[in-house]
Amino acid sequence: MAEPAVIDAGQLLKELDNSWRSIGKSEGSGVLRACAMTLLVVVRAEEDPQVLGETLAEIMHEHPNRTIVIRVGEGNAPVEARTTLQCWMPFGRRQQICCEQIDICATRENLSAVPPIIFGLMVADLPVALWCRDLSLASLEELRPVLRLAGKVMVDSSSQRDAVKALECLKKLSGGTWTLADLTWARITRWRETIAQVLRRGEPMEWCEVTYAGKGISTAAGYLAAWLKRVSGSDVPLRCEDEECPPAGMGRIRAVRLQGGSQVVSLRRTGRTSLSIEAGRMGSTAVFPLHTDSMLLHEELNVFGRDPLFQDALATLPEVVRG
Repeated sequence: MAEPAVIDAGQLLKELDNSWRSIGKSEGSGVLRACAMTLLVVVRAEEDPQVLGETLAEIMHEHPNRTIVIRVGEGNAPVEARTTLQCWMPFGRRQQICCEQIDICATRENLSAVPPIIFGLMVADLPVALWCRDLSLASLEELRPVLRLAGKVMVDSSSQRDAVKALECLKKLSGGTWTLADLTWARITRWRETIAQVLRRGEPMEWCEVTYAGKGISTAAGYLAAWLKRVSGSDVPLRCEDEECPPAGMGRIRAVRLQGGSQVVSLRRTGRTSLSIEAGRMGSTAVFPLHTDSMLLHEELNVFGRDPLFQDALATLPEVVRG
């Protein structure tokens, strides 16, 4: 039985060079080679390639990069890899812009063979970011050497239905050599901005409450309560008001109630993109965006540095979730 082929980073780079030469000959108007970072994407083997491809294409438009997708499966299949070029034609231009993509398929048993391959493929002198939507996958001990290659690691704790379980994974990911980011924190940016505007106009906050929908404590609601606890200096209770999960894209946070003196302000999610704000007899409506993965990643990739507000909320999250 033949031994499985050894994956060589140099050979993969040669394949990419051949692809560039081939596409350059076929495009009379030329091709622009774009790359501002190396983006590592870790997914399970069964991840839908079409959905993932659409997200990566949207990211490439704003953040041109060399994408390295690591698909992690089970079993003992050998490590495999292939290369492609992802191209698009900007509106009003006659020149294609192309980025490189390398797909690596591995299993938990042979993940140790992947970091040397990735190291040889990383673009020199450019930042390295890693995105793993699946929080359980990101916290695997076998993946740790891959995480160490990145300057920023982006996860999504909403992939866990319960904040208690999410905290276990986030604890494993904290304290690494990388800057940790959570897309769930980015999802509550509009909530925080709206509440901050309310607080600037009203009396000092004395009491507040955050409610959510769906079984299991919402990590998004936990982050919001942790942030409010830091702002107010007092405990912020979390309460489930409906065990049924809201429609996709709407978010699990249902309402925030604030009280300062005689003033009570209520902010309630009333639709996929709408929020009602009531303060006594006064009322208004705010518009909330529908967040896609590509939008949230764009926000996180704009800043590679440490987010002190997120770090504070993450440190306070256990107190809020565990009461």
